[in-house]
Amino acid sequence: MTEAPAAPPIVDIDFELQLSDVQRGLAVLPRARLSKWVGWAGVVAVIGIVAWRWHEGRDARTLTFVGVLLIAFFILRRDPTKRIAKRVFEDLPTEARKVHMRFDDNGVQVDSGEAQLLEWAKVTQVLEARDTFLLFASRTNAQIVPKRAMTAEQLQATRGLIAQHVVTQREPWLTPALVRRVLIYTLICVAIWLMYSYRQHH
Repeated sequence: MTEAPAAPPIVDIDFELQLSDVQRGLAVLPRARLSKWVGWAGVVAVIGIVAWRWHEGRDARTLTFVGVLLIAFFILRRDPTKRIAKRVFEDLPTEARKVHMRFDDNGVQVDSGEAQLLEWAKVTQVLEARDTFLLFASRTNAQIVPKRAMTAEQLQATRGLIAQHVVTQREPWLTPALVRRVLIYTLICVAIWLMYSYRQHH
């Protein structure tokens, strides 16, 4: 007797989007990770330069002031994820935070006050982290799917659907916004260091 073909997997989940979900979702982005590493690299570089100039016998008080200023700048600006996530979350209407999602062979049906179908052919990329999935319809438009809303079986079925239907379309990670941020950081650091050098010679 021939076995009937297995029914295609269907995953139905319900969840209320939390601020922590948005933060974790944004933290998955490669440019968010790069921004964090650039910030810490800046801190290490400033400490190294200050220590080197201090060892040369430069003005310790001015060096300390410049070093603290630059380090504080890098630490405060190293990871904009939380600030952006808070703004995105607060802009969402309360009813839009209650989400029903259905994964099947057609795509992802998303109902958060207004139903819409995200077809698999329109999903350009899926990023998976420990706590979340990010389903991209474009570089700036992604659906956050918290894993806490899924059982182990649903998680496995979702991975299977993604592997079967999604063809990743790579997009450049060096976005105009990231280039602009790096340029601003560089100009600020150069300006502060030039002011310090000018004071040392006058």
